[in-house]
Amino acid sequence: MGGYVAYHYLNSLFNYGITDVIDKPFSKLRYEINYDKSLYIIVAKTVFMNNNDMENMMNYVANGNTLFISAEYIDEKLVDTLGAKISFDFSALFAQSEYDMEKKDTWLSLAHEAKVDKQNYGFFFVPFDNKVLSYDTLVTQELGYNENNKSNFIAIDHGQGKFILHIAPAAFSNYFLLTGNNKEYLEKAFSYFKAETSSVYWDNFYRLRRNSDGDFSIVNFFKKQPPLYYAFLLTLAALLIFIAFGGRRRQRFVPERILNNNTTISYTETIGRLYLQKKDNRNIALKMFTYFLEHVRNSYYLNTQSLNNEFSEALSRKSGVPETRVKHLLQLMDDADRSDNISDIRLLELHNLIQEYFKK
Repeated sequence: MGGYVAYHYLNSLFNYGITDVIDKPFSKLRYEINYDKSLYIIVAKTVFMNNNDMENMMNYVANGNTLFISAEYIDEKLVDTLGAKISFDFSALFAQSEYDMEKKDTWLSLAHEAKVDKQNYGFFFVPFDNKVLSYDTLVTQELGYNENNKSNFIAIDHGQGKFILHIAPAAFSNYFLLTGNNKEYLEKAFSYFKAETSSVYWDNFYRLRRNSDGDFSIVNFFKKQPPLYYAFLLTLAALLIFIAFGGRRRQRFVPERILNNNTTISYTETIGRLYLQKKDNRNIALKMFTYFLEHVRNSYYLNTQSLNNEFSEALSRKSGVPETRVKHLLQLMDDADRSDNISDIRLLELHNLIQEYFKK
């Protein structure tokens, strides 16, 4: 959320101003920073370090200097070495954006203020849930608390100097410091250091989420946490085994293809049997006539409106059926149309005559 306000305000609080450290990890600053009562400030999302970084930080503080670290996650190698145990809110640490997380009114307080004058410094944002669980009481002093009155700001003596561990870096963001009177929180938090401090360094290397081994990544974090790293490797191995053996394409069952039936024939046969069972020969004959005349129109292109001598001659000529049989068929059709009942023999004769035209 930006540290512009904190940087420039601190620059005005110290007599000698602030010096930026931009592109080098702590292990490479031995001959570039003052080791005589100086203050080194790191405000970042996360602070990861290798063994060389930690060793140089320990030497820097032991020589009488102060190292101030404010981060949502501080490398646990350093925390363990200093005899402390901290609970970090990993949901906030791995969130792509704090703006997508649930927010509420949250606040901080400082330990050195009297209870009657105690101030709460807050804003509406992601809660300050990080907390210090335990520490070496002989060398550690509590400096501040979150809204649940859990310590989140401690000073740890080491040699002739101090480590200041602060696990709520949003308190030094532009948003926080420009809310209400929250700039007093920064003033009081840094009131432990004299304005005459010889040198003050503002770190930009860790603020840009880098460490001395390269850019921050989830894999790098897992490597620093053995249980998580082994779980990651086990998951990766299981995934590879699945891809090698279980992920092969399986041929799905192909059902037997059933040939299409000519349902028209089945339907016609069913209807025919129905008419035969009812003995409605006249109805059957009329439907045969209709079907026959449709066939004549489609096959011989003849007009079936007038079934006269001209029609008989034309049909005989085009179908090859003798004209006498054509006239006989037309006569049977006329008789069937006029009669109320048709015998089975006459229906069969009519059927045979019609079939001659479908065989041509």
